[in-house]
Amino acid sequence: MTTTAHTVFIGGLQWLDYVHAGPRKAMSMVAEQKRRYLDPARPAWSAYGPLLAAFRRALNSGDRQEELNRVVAQVADKGDWRTDAYRDAVDGFLTCIPKRATGMHVSDATWAEGNLRIVFRHLLGVRLHDRSDTRWLVLPYCKGDALGQGSADIVLQMMESFADLVLPGARPVVLDSRHATLYKLRANTNRANIDACVRGLALAYERQWSLAA
Repeated sequence: MTTTAHTVFIGGLQWLDYVHAGPRKAMSMVAEQKRRYLDPARPAWSAYGPLLAAFRRALNSGDRQEELNRVVAQVADKGDWRTDAYRDAVDGFLTCIPKRATGMHVSDATWAEGNLRIVFRHLLGVRLHDRSDTRWLVLPYCKGDALGQGSADIVLQMMESFADLVLPGARPVVLDSRHATLYKLRANTNRANIDACVRGLALAYERQWSLAA
């Protein structure tokens, strides 16, 4: 009897959480993501969803600061942890995204390996309006734990594989908004090694998913 494996879909930011978690936390994270995925009664909700939407609006707003202040004010009424988290992320966004930059339309993108599909839904297209007409394809990260170059490189390698389909000529960028840091693949990065690492992690995730209760 042959058992057909089901295709697993997760978000790009959830994948980045997994990559950044390290091996000790990875299994419990996969188990929680599986519970959320398989529970039809659990509503889809993202603690950072309103902030990510505001980032996109702010890029083409006449008053970027005011646009972002509004989303901070909305969560301030809730009286929870999001007020400080959103405020820090807004400060980082304003610091890292050049004032002259504007937004460009981008669609969702999906990266696939085996039965795993990683869907990048919160990408930002950014045009810097410099002499080189530089364009960035930005994945904003808003969690409290600071990213490192190693974690960012995994996702940047994946983004590089679809960047020209989503925004031709764009350079992939991961924005750690809470820590005002932009990550890009360095010119001397060994992309073959990172690609092997990415695919190995995808297989590990798929296996951990199948083992999770």
